[in-house]
Amino acid sequence: MSRLRRLSYVGPVRRALATAAALLVAASAAPLARADGDPASDVLPTADVYFPITPPSGDAQRALKSAVDAVYADGDRLKVAVIATPEDLGAIPSLMNKPDEYAKFLGQELMGFYVGPLLIVMPKGFGVYDGGRTVAAEEEVLHGIGVEGSSVDDLVRSAAAAVQKLQAAHALKSADIRPPYVFPQATTIHRGKKATFTFRLLDDSNRASVTVRILAGRRTVATLRAPLAATNYPEPRTVTWTVPKTMPSKHVKLCISAADAAGNTSSAVCQPLTVAKR
Repeated sequence: MSRLRRLSYVGPVRRALATAAALLVAASAAPLARADGDPASDVLPTADVYFPITPPSGDAQRALKSAVDAVYADGDRLKVAVIATPEDLGAIPSLMNKPDEYAKFLGQELMGFYVGPLLIVMPKGFGVYDGGRTVAAEEEVLHGIGVEGSSVDDLVRSAAAAVQKLQAAHALKSADIRPPYVFPQATTIHRGKKATFTFRLLDDSNRASVTVRILAGRRTVATLRAPLAATNYPEPRTVTWTVPKTMPSKHVKLCISAADAAGNTSSAVCQPLTVAKR
């Protein structure tokens, strides 16, 4: 089995297990992750854009981020990786300027967290992948667009222009099949006082609603709900609850589940709650 095929096969499983454990520090660790074997696959689970290691200007970055944000605001999805040099490919520099091959490779790496349109931008062209589903609509739009790759800024601006044209052509329609991921933080609650439950969400549509249950043994003490809202991973969300004065002190736990707009629902993530003695 070739190195590329072997990495493509084990990548999604390996990264799904490793990233799920590490996502709580992913936002702060992203700059370090770029030194890893496949930088974009470390960045894109919690971000929508991978920028080259040689950083583009702030204006160029904002142009691409704004274009991608507009896609999500329109109810569609897209992740973008801008690959300027072989360094951006880490351990697989042989895929430089092979955007279609790298799009498939990266898409398979991300499948544990994201199955949707993925745009690769390299100096010699565009590549697109959507979890093995047809990308004919995207390719038709990209076929008539050139890439300006003489500088990192030009490459990023080419990416922004391509995203805008893909959105304008309504070429990014893609079924959302991945449920959200929920990452609750440890909490201590006090009887008779307000408790704040903090959690982070990860969803490939960037929007999810949340259901929070507080259990004492098998009994549900409270059910709290947060409406459909942005799941920007670096920014935690919260729900509040006034703890009953009669709250038991043992066998208390918090269970959180999330659902996206497409109806995909996560499994409940449960963890013990500490009830303060005073």
